[in-house]
Amino acid sequence: MPHSEAMEEGRLPVHILTGFLGVGKTTAVRDLLTRRAESERIAVVVNEYGDLGIDGALLSDCASCVLKEVPGGCVCCTAMADLEASIEEILDLVAPTRLVVEPTGLARPSELVDLFRSRDRFQSRFELRPVITLLDPRQDYRKSYREDASFRDQVDLGDILVVNRCDLATEDEIQAAEAFAASLLPSKMAIVRASHGVLPDSVFDTRLPAGESTGRGGTLLPSRNAHAHEGAEDYVGHGFQRDPEHLFDVDLLELLMAELLYGSTGVVARAKGIFRTTTGWRVYEIAGGSLSNADTAYRRDSRFDFILRRPAGGDLEKIDRRLHEAIVPEGAALLHVETESGLLRTWDARQLRRRFPDAVPLGPLLELSGASPEPHWIWLVSEGGFFGSGGPREPLSNGLVHVADAYRFELSDAGAAGFEDQVDQCREVDGLCAIRLAKAPGEEPEEPPVS
Repeated sequence: MPHSEAMEEGRLPVHILTGFLGVGKTTAVRDLLTRRAESERIAVVVNEYGDLGIDGALLSDCASCVLKEVPGGCVCCTAMADLEASIEEILDLVAPTRLVVEPTGLARPSELVDLFRSRDRFQSRFELRPVITLLDPRQDYRKSYREDASFRDQVDLGDILVVNRCDLATEDEIQAAEAFAASLLPSKMAIVRASHGVLPDSVFDTRLPAGESTGRGGTLLPSRNAHAHEGAEDYVGHGFQRDPEHLFDVDLLELLMAELLYGSTGVVARAKGIFRTTTGWRVYEIAGGSLSNADTAYRRDSRFDFILRRPAGGDLEKIDRRLHEAIVPEGAALLHVETESGLLRTWDARQLRRRFPDAVPLGPLLELSGASPEPHWIWLVSEGGFFGSGGPREPLSNGLVHVADAYRFELSDAGAAGFEDQVDQCREVDGLCAIRLAKAPGEEPEEPPVS
């Protein structure tokens, strides 16, 4: 059966099915459940932004599936904790052969991918399959891609792009949507057509290539762009690829990009890279003598393609060495600074010791991480995310984060003065792994804007 190979490895296949509002996600899930009802037990987590789960009601008559709704918030931000609890509940009660997560059409699903890849208890239990993004060829998708961050996140994140609702579109509209999908970089694993939400079996049976899911590659590879210029004998192109579990030190990476831009490491004709960095996933591009960078939703791997003009001996090896040096060592103690909506910065001891040999005051650490003056509450998360102590931001910012093989937070008597009762549980926190800025308990969360 399609799921047997993954189940033999002891990990449950997980599909994230995304797409903008009205593109046909629920219809596609319903069709999958109907076609595989006799051979598989499929668990579905469906999410809508409203308090009433309409999509869940549409799927509730499926006798062969396990349905869990997470209404009232986006699973990619405010309802993430509910999603984790729902997944744990499903696994405790039943033994599904496949899990499908359908986030709301307003979602930015990159946080979902990070959830399944970054949580140790999820990594060992789930095999993340290619992200599936549905596209309606009748929509103004080019305008949405330019102007709507959520839509761009969904399209960039998708490994397989499905041009759905072809039964309602003209052939010209379908071909235009396929051309748009084919123009995206990095390339999609597949671009397929579908009508009535009937997705080909291959969409659900495809697995990420080993080198892009658990591989440990990272040496320079020949690049297909090497001969993209006239006088190709003067140009040498190469590529670098690393699996998504590796984390790149953003400071060292940007130093390398500056060296490439200003010619201290060869003369770069063109370069483009996508990396999972300590400030999140970033895309860097050198073209026309300038460097640009931006956030990206891409999650399949870290990769860097570049073309050097008349490289000197050792230039390629130097770039390769610098890329490897930018990788945060495996097993390094990491400290995440985050908000309720996502990661601000990840620090490892190597980074922090370059700035603060022994301990760093929490206030300056938040500023270095790009934190805004609000919100006014801090959770100190420890023991791998299983415990958390919270308190007002003002006194906790006076505390020290000690940098060693593990992180420890300490708030002195002087720093806690006037707030002793409110921060009693936060005076000393061992095994610190995250600092989360949030609204105070009981404070109403803001509704995200609807684009």
